[in-house]
Parts: sequence; structure tokens; C-alpha cells
Amino acid sequence: MNARRSRPALALIATLMLATACAGGDKALTPEQAAAKLASDLESADTLVRNNKLAAAEKLYLQILEKDSPGNARALAGMGKVRFEQKKYGEAERYLHDAIAKSPEDPALQFTLGQVRQMAEKYPEAAEAYGKAWALASEDSDYGLSYGRMLKKSQKFAEAEKVLRDVGQLDPKAQFVWSELGDVLREQDKLDDSLRTYMKAQNTYASDKQAFAGAALVYEAQGDNRHALDQWSTYIRMDCCSEYSKTVAQKKVETLKVDHDDAPEG
Repeated sequence: MNARRSRPALALIATLMLATACAGGDKALTPEQAAAKLASDLESADTLVRNNKLAAAEKLYLQILEKDSPGNARALAGMGKVRFEQKKYGEAERYLHDAIAKSPEDPALQFTLGQVRQMAEKYPEAAEAYGKAWALASEDSDYGLSYGRMLKKSQKFAEAEKVLRDVGQLDPKAQFVWSELGDVLREQDKLDDSLRTYMKAQNTYASDKQAFAGAALVYEAQGDNRHALDQWSTYIRMDCCSEYSKTVAQKKVETLKVDHDDAPEG
């Protein structure tokens, strides 16, 4: 081969080799560039989770944990959310435990852990996580409401009452706080207080069907079938077709109509 003709070819090969070396991955990055890439990858993975692209998010989070930043709290939390959305609650809880160990003062991590445990029907454990979230961010009524609900699910009605009253004082417009409080009062046989609270719930959110069902149950317990029938009928107009409406509310209406029609006048 002519030496002069080979020089351009050699120069091209050298240029390609240099470009390949410069693009050779994270080893060539400065610490500042690596940190910027990590932040960008984390943001991309979080966005993928929000868009329900779980497989792509999982791949990116695992790359971060296995290569770029082992033990990264945000990536661990992200994997917890991915597993939560995949209904793999045991794995989700393990990832979130690891994330919380890295970032124990993050209330959002405790709240997500509570959601995972709630979906796994581990209600006392969910209440514990929600309680920690609320203790870390006591200004967030959603955390307190979730805490109160899980205490109710755990049949810790007196504790739930205290928490829900605190939430109602913090945020009187918090949706469902008054109907949830009405439920725990009813469970403790505080019927008059419960009924007042259900009425407050109805006045605060007219769409809160839980408040109508709860009020109906209180009226029944008090022997006031006419008002119970009114409340159940309103509930059915709001929710005609759910399992609860079919198996509970509609049967209640049928029974109460018979009792009401058979009741002596005056």
C-alpha cells in the first residue's frame, strides 16, 4: 500500500479510537459529571414510575444501585414504589426499610411504607408507619387521616378518635375526617356524638356517602327507622351498584320499608 494513501486511513482509525475512549462510560466522568448523571438518572426513573413504565424504571434504579450509587436512598425508595405498584408487597417493604435506614427523617418514606402495609392488610403495622410519618410532618392532614383510619382498622377506637379529632382541628375541610370520626365514635357507642359528627361530614362534603351510611346505622341503633330509611335511600342514590350497596344498603331499605309500613300510626 502507498504510504501516503495509508496515512488518512490511519488518522481516521486513531480518531475513532479516541472518540470511543472518550465515550467509554462513567470511568471517564469527573466527580461533578458523575453526580449530575446520577441526579438525571434518578429524576428519569422517578418520572418513569409516575408514568407507570415500571420495567424501564426498575432497570434504571437497579443500574444505580448496582453500579452508580450502591445504597442510594432515593433509588431504594424508587424500587419500593416499583414493587408496590407490582403488588409485590414483601419486596416493597424490604426496599423501603433500607431506604428509611438511610433517610430516617423522611416522612414520605414512612407514608409509602404505610401504604404498602395497608395493601398487604397489615393494619397495625401500617398504623405504626403512618404515625411516624405524621410525627415527622404534623402539618400534613393526609398523614394524620391515614393514621386514624389504620387505628380504626386495628380496632383501636379510642386512639383513632384522638388522632381524628386532632386532624379535624388542624384541617376542618379534610375530606372524610368527620365520617371517619363518626365511625369510631359509633364503634364506642357514643351515638349522639357520632350522629352530630356524621351530619357535620354531610354538611362539609355532600358527596361523602360514608357519612350517610354511618348516620343510617346510628338511627337504626336508636330505633328511628324513618330517618334511617331516609339516610339509606340517599346513600343508594349516591351509590346504586357497589357490592356494599347491593348486599347491605338495599336490603336495609327493603327491611326498613316493611317495618315502617307496619308501624302503628301516631
